[in-house]
Amino acid sequence: MRVIELIIGSTPALLIGEKSEKIFLYVHGLHGRKEEALAFAEVAVPKGYQVLGIDLHAEHKPWEVLPLLNEVRDYLYQNWKSVSVRANSIGSWFSLLAFQSKKVDQALFVAPILDMRMFIEGLPSREDDYFGWVIENPITHWNAPTYILRPEVDMVVSEEVGRVFIREYRCQVTIMPDGEHWFHTAKQLAFLKEWEESTVSA
Repeated sequence: MRVIELIIGSTPALLIGEKSEKIFLYVHGLHGRKEEALAFAEVAVPKGYQVLGIDLHAEHKPWEVLPLLNEVRDYLYQNWKSVSVRANSIGSWFSLLAFQSKKVDQALFVAPILDMRMFIEGLPSREDDYFGWVIENPITHWNAPTYILRPEVDMVVSEEVGRVFIREYRCQVTIMPDGEHWFHTAKQLAFLKEWEESTVSA
């Protein structure tokens, strides 16, 4: 596959696939990297998409991360007619923040954090500045067809986190028995790829 290295603003990126009017942005989870998009591109590129993978420092404060993601978002809408999102874990929450006022043709979220406030409230401790920012910056709108893959028992993100979001926005949820928050074994990755194949629209 054709792979081009880019810098969008100050964000390193990989653009994968031949020129197309359709693109998926791949947003990794905590401590992830742009190269994770290559595996997803094996599914999306044959269906006529390009895929953009980015290095996003998701461990940083949201008010530091979101402006960078917004730069990438704006770049997408300036250069492609159809924009979709594939995101993992906390990357899903950042994607919701960045794209909630935009037209997203399809969203695929894996083990997502959909309600950061509830997620933080379930932690044994919290950073008050981070929590305060979350309260002041809620997700208020989402209009994309949304597909979610989560493990049957997620030791990082409980089933309660995001239950209201899933119901309100009528997300389609697939559960993997014996899955984990981080899909990494051969069996888990095979299940993930099969889900992507069945979900990504041509």
